[in-house]
Amino acid sequence: MGHKATQKLKDSNLDVSFVVMDVDNQESIRQAAFTVNEQFGRLDVLNNNAGVYLDENQKLMAMDPSILERTLAKNFFGAFHVISSFIPLMEKQGYGRIINVSSEYGAMSEMQYQGVGTYKLSKLALNGLTRLVAAEVQGDFKINAVDPGWVKVFPVAAADMFLNEVQVKFTNS
Repeated sequence: MGHKATQKLKDSNLDVSFVVMDVDNQESIRQAAFTVNEQFGRLDVLNNNAGVYLDENQKLMAMDPSILERTLAKNFFGAFHVISSFIPLMEKQGYGRIINVSSEYGAMSEMQYQGVGTYKLSKLALNGLTRLVAAEVQGDFKINAVDPGWVKVFPVAAADMFLNEVQVKFTNS
């Protein structure tokens, strides 16, 4: 899917590259950071958008612990490993923007309500990571967590439709 999307964007005269990265695999993340460094020597913006929502309508203490482990692995540790692998590229230039896609469920005020506990915990941890990284980096950095609200997630089979929609926005703007 990524190669096909890249080609469609290139056909629209956009300068894009495709790098494979699996946020569940630290070696894949390190290799992607190495590739970006080798090809471009810098990274200006990092958008952490990978995530899963596996515990709808389940109580935290009654669910299989593997659901919590898988959710934290993707929603928190994935972002952590991506940031830790890519931030050196930003630090060497003293500039960077990191956007972590979070959720209102990650707010402390949401912890008083039952349901989707693993998702809430993962986004709470992501929000904490955002604040801690922002406090630690030096230079012209902006690190934010954003809540896009409910968004329609396109399954892989609908990727062409989504890409065509994005392509129209690029060519008409």
